[in-house]
Amino acid sequence: MAEASLNGTFGAFLIGIIASSCLFGVTCTQTWYYFTRYSDGIVLKALVGTIWILEVLHLAFGSHAIYYYVILHYGDPAALAEGTWSVSLNVSITALIALLVYLYYARRIYQLSNHNIPLVAVVVTSSICRLGTSMCVTGYSLHLKYFVLFDRPAMAGLIRASLALYVVTDLLIALLLCYYLHSNRTGIKRTDTLINRLIVYAIHNGLITSVADIFVIVFNIAYPKNLVYLSVYQIVANLYSNSFLATLNARRPTKPVNDNYSTNVNTFSLPTFATR
Repeated sequence: MAEASLNGTFGAFLIGIIASSCLFGVTCTQTWYYFTRYSDGIVLKALVGTIWILEVLHLAFGSHAIYYYVILHYGDPAALAEGTWSVSLNVSITALIALLVYLYYARRIYQLSNHNIPLVAVVVTSSICRLGTSMCVTGYSLHLKYFVLFDRPAMAGLIRASLALYVVTDLLIALLLCYYLHSNRTGIKRTDTLINRLIVYAIHNGLITSVADIFVIVFNIAYPKNLVYLSVYQIVANLYSNSFLATLNARRPTKPVNDNYSTNVNTFSLPTFATR
């Protein structure tokens, strides 16, 4: 495989697929819990369902890639040197999952901030730019064909710019949610306890995804020809999905049917997607 290490590349990638499979199991459990415990509006339910479907595709593409390399083309250096379509498409699948999660949080920020449109526009713009760079990475990787060409300046720059946008957007959303949630403290113990829990979730979600993205950047810079960064990148989509679902499932179950996604604790209501 020219300069790239097959063991370092596909051994690490296999570990990433196994970890991703385990996290997908967590996603399925959280999705099942959500649909059996909450009666939110159709928009939020559709969002959860769409993210779950994208997770299925994400794992399917990752599984196809590892099967293609270590089973179908085992011992074939020429085939192992080439990128396959499933690896490239998974970049865009991950970006789509992240975009949906970002838009959900942007909606939360919009309502918590008293409809601060310029602020939300920054979050949405960053999210869309992240998707755009990921689409470019997908297209360019399909064009380059060979793994050893992935460290070309243009390709490496696209990958790192895309991941840097991930980190910036994650931290921005976490900071904004923490600020506006704290601003909504009422002094009522039960309400403030709920707000404190949501602040912890916001910090936790922002940090865990940011740290994963930073690791991908570090491995990409340190080992550009080894491609070990693919193993870490494989679980990034799972982290976004599970952090999003964990936030939803942290609420008190809302059955019987409630037309809006809300959490009523005394007079405090968490704004989210309306059913309209």
